[in-house]
Parts: sequence; C-alpha cells; structure tokens
Amino acid sequence: MPTLARNPHLMAPPDFSSENFRLAREQLIADGGDHETAARQLALAWTLNNDIERQEWDRQMRQEQQEAADRERQEEEERQRLQLEQERERELALQEERKKYRHKHAPIPHDVVIPTDPIIIPSQVAIRKLCKGDFVELYYFTNKGLRNAELATRSADDDTLTLLQTSDGLHAFVPLATAQAKGSVTKDEDLSWEEFSEAAHRLVTAMRENSWPDERVDSHVKFWLALEKSETSWSTQPA
Repeated sequence: MPTLARNPHLMAPPDFSSENFRLAREQLIADGGDHETAARQLALAWTLNNDIERQEWDRQMRQEQQEAADRERQEEEERQRLQLEQERERELALQEERKKYRHKHAPIPHDVVIPTDPIIIPSQVAIRKLCKGDFVELYYFTNKGLRNAELATRSADDDTLTLLQTSDGLHAFVPLATAQAKGSVTKDEDLSWEEFSEAAHRLVTAMRENSWPDERVDSHVKFWLALEKSETSWSTQPA
C-alpha cells in the first residue's frame, strides 16, 4: 500500500445518499435494489477501506517513530564518540604540555614548612670560600655586607668579567660582582660588637649549609661565645 498522506482516523464517511453519489448508487441498483440500499453498501465499503487505511496508518506511524528513535540513538552515539575523541585529544595535548612545561605542571606539596627566618644570601666570594674551607671574613655576613652583596648582584651582570690580581700575585678574570665585593671588605678586628653579633650566627648557619664538620663549627661557636662573654664582662665593669 502506498504511503498515506492523511490520517484516516480523522476522516468522516461522506453522505452516500447525496446527489454526488447518485451515479455510484445507480451502478449498484442496476440489477435490482434501491438508492437507500446502495448508499448503505457504499458506506460499508468505505468503512472497510477506512479500517484498512487506519491499520496502515498506525503501522506507518510506528515505523516512523522507530526510525526517528534509531536516528536519535545514532546521533547521540556520534555525539558521545566525538566528545570522547575531543577529550582524548585534549588529554594528549595536556600530556604533551606537561612534558614540555614540566615546572608549570609540577605538583605542589601541601606539607612544606614555610621558613620564618629571613633568607641569607651572602656574596659569591664568601660562598666560594666556605665551599673550599678557607677563612671567611665575618664582614660578609653583617647587615652591611649582605646589603652590598645584594647591590652588587643587582648592578653587575653575571657574565661581566674584570681583571683582578689574586693572592698569589697572578692576574685572572673574575666576575665584576666578585671584584666589587672584595674591594669593600672590613677586617674582623675592625668590626663593631654589633656587627660581630650580626655576623656570627649567620656564618655558623652558612658553615653547616656548606657541610663543615661539626667539630669545626662547634669550635667557632665556643670561640665567639667566649669573645662575647669577655666583651660583656668588660662593658659591665665600673669606670
């Protein structure tokens, strides 16, 4: 049966007794009968045909609904597939970015203890001396020495070199910041007691950070404590 364009459930039977159906009735009563009987026969035939069309209409509606449901399911599956593909692409891009910019995506530990003490950054001269185990002037760890080290770091480029005579009389190229720091060092005996107090505990911390043996560090601490005690006793004596 061809596809129905109109819903037969909504169609009402025509008036087969009207003048419009006279010719149809006359064909039915040619062998006997009357117009009333012919009209009933036409109405019955229409009803039977309408029932068939209703069944076909219902079948078409079920088929269209199933086809629509199948299309919707396929479209949803395609949307999900595209979404998963986009998520995979984003994840791959993120993985590549994490590999390329590892520091940006490095995890942040939540149990890190934030230091409360100020960070002490002495000059490079003092650091190199500590690493080698050489004598280091206390001046580098005074407030003034630390301030000068910071100013030298800011004002001199790390790659800038200058010619400087070493302790053994030879000349060598050294960083400009190092040369500037060496030229303004105050000897230990010329430091004030206030500067001595500023520098002593900072130098002890720096010695430990540079893996000095404990006995060496302890001997310096005892010596400085003795000096401080001696200075205190002299300052408390009556004039």
